[in-house]
Formats: sequence, structure tokens, C-alpha cells
Amino acid sequence: MKYAVVSDVHANVEALSAVIAAIDVERVDAILCLGDVVGYGANPNECARMLASAGAKGVVGNHDRAALGLRDTAHFGLQAQQAMRWTRRLLGGPPRDWLASLPLVRKVSSELLLFHAALHPMPNDELHLSSLSRLEKSLRALQEGGYGARIGLFGHTHHAGAWRARGGAFGPAPGDMVKLDDGAHYLINPGSVGQSRDGDPRAAFAILDMDQGAVWFRRVAYDTTLAMAKVAALAAAQRGGLGAWLAARLPLGRFAGQRR
Repeated sequence: MKYAVVSDVHANVEALSAVIAAIDVERVDAILCLGDVVGYGANPNECARMLASAGAKGVVGNHDRAALGLRDTAHFGLQAQQAMRWTRRLLGGPPRDWLASLPLVRKVSSELLLFHAALHPMPNDELHLSSLSRLEKSLRALQEGGYGARIGLFGHTHHAGAWRARGGAFGPAPGDMVKLDDGAHYLINPGSVGQSRDGDPRAAFAILDMDQGAVWFRRVAYDTTLAMAKVAALAAAQRGGLGAWLAARLPLGRFAGQRR
């Protein structure tokens, strides 16, 4: 089986359209979505419809659950809370129903497990796997939690990468292409489609080919100017909705003001 893996679209339909076009060339068997389809961007309904129409198999992210009213946003920043209130008002119909149908954890094959954030201390949509210590704990949970899978696919951090455990050894598996060793366990993050935070503004995704035993990390350019203009226009037209800072970060591939 050959999969396209996407995550953290964040309602950026320009980025998602570019990624879907790149995926079409790959002739994959299925698209796997790791959550946060909505939040921050200008087109939540369109992004949810696009992935649903593509038959994507997914899990729910923290922004998706917040948009559905299933989680508190008190720990979100002020402007993120405002963006979420706007998203809640706009989201509806089949896109909302599709997001509501997504589970927190999903096993899609005998080897693959999908989740948004972390598997420890229990499966959740909140904890960032942003350190080797946290990655190792969730990888151990994958190995010992009775999931019956050896590859965990996750998002949430907006940073692509792969981490490998075999025997007592654990560490990153660097490179734009990672060969998957038989018998090893992996955590793999495809990066963010709609809101890169690693300094590269292009949309990120991954191609996972289980027959070849490899994952490729891919980037594709998209119309950041249009995506920015739509968010900026919404910010100017309303109060308590999308903030202009959400537009400013897109061409930077990081938070505005973030050094890297």
C-alpha cells in the first residue's frame, strides 16, 4: 500500500490544493490525515470537504475538537481563541459532520496507527512531541500499549521527521527519504500542510510506501500571497475573528517574530 500523509492543514485551502495536486501524481492508494484540518485559516469548510471528497482516513486534532465545541480553548492564545470562535460560527453541514466522525486514534492497517499529538500518558490531542524524551515515551507507548502497530503517524508540532526504535536503541532517522527497517518501530510526522513552522513556507506532506518500506518527506510551493490576502481581508472586515498575525506568518514559514 502507498499512502499520502498530511497534517495540520489549518483551513489553508491554497496549500491543501497544491498538496492534493502533488499527491495526484503519486498515484497513492489512500490519503491519511493526522488532524487540525481547521483553525487559523480562511477556508475551514472547503478544506474539510476536499479531504472528505478524497476519501481521506483521518483522526481529529485539537483545533478540530475546539471547532466542534468538544474542548476548552482557555489555554489557547487570545488571537487563537478569536480565530476559533470565528471558525465555530462558520463551520457547518457536511464538513462539520465529517470532522465529528473522526476518532482520536485510528488503526488503518496491521502496521499503521494514526494520532494527532501523543500516545502518552494516554492518547491525546494536546501534548507536543517536541523533545526526544517525549518522543521516546510515545514510541514506548506504541510498542507496549497493545496497539498492534509498529509505525505511528502524528502531527501537531508542524515539524517533519522520523524517529526509530529497535531493541534498546532510539533516535532520529534523518533524511528526506527514510528506509523503514523490518522489526523497528517508528514515529513519523509529515509536517504541516497549511502553516509551516520550520522556516520553509512551502506546504509539507509525506509519501509512505509500505511495499517499498520507505517514507519520503515532500514540500510543494503554493500561493501564499492569496492565502495571506484572504486572512488579512477577514481580519480587516471583522472584530473578534481572524487576526492579521495569522497572515504574516505564512510567507515566513514560522511565527512572526520567531527567530527560526
